[in-house]
Amino acid sequence: MDNKYLLKPALGTIKQAFFLEDEANNTIYEGRMIKFKLFGASPFKFKNYITGLEEEHKVGKTVTIEKSGGVLDFLSTRSYFKYDGVKIWDYLHDKGIRINSTVSTNKLGMTYVVTFEGKEIATIATTSPKGKSFVTTNLYYDVICKEKDLDLVFLVAFSIAKTEQIFYN
Repeated sequence: MDNKYLLKPALGTIKQAFFLEDEANNTIYEGRMIKFKLFGASPFKFKNYITGLEEEHKVGKTVTIEKSGGVLDFLSTRSYFKYDGVKIWDYLHDKGIRINSTVSTNKLGMTYVVTFEGKEIATIATTSPKGKSFVTTNLYYDVICKEKDLDLVFLVAFSIAKTEQIFYN
């Protein structure tokens, strides 16, 4: 059975953190910067509160490359960070992850369908926090997946939220 979660950032701090909450607002997964490093990658702790799995990884700064000069330049934006020294999209691709992105039909924003080795494992969609305008913030994501896929799906959602790339096909 698929579960619905909400990925949200911890704002207002130099140490980045992203939390995945269930529908009862319980934190079930987190990716939290352990120590801010001005230069180079910072250590992050990734913790699955359901299984108890806890891992540390080096997460680099987000790099965004944009073309300029056209109205639809945002479509060609390339944004990534390094994860344990490897560009995150290459890392996920090598793990068997594919992401198909489309403009959401029911609201402003994007929907991402995530597959693993050809099988759909998650849907991730931009959303706005309760009581906030979607125009002022789109840093929150609805995540629908099975509990058994949380480790991979959290990393994908974390990566989408941390980068400025819109299309991942």
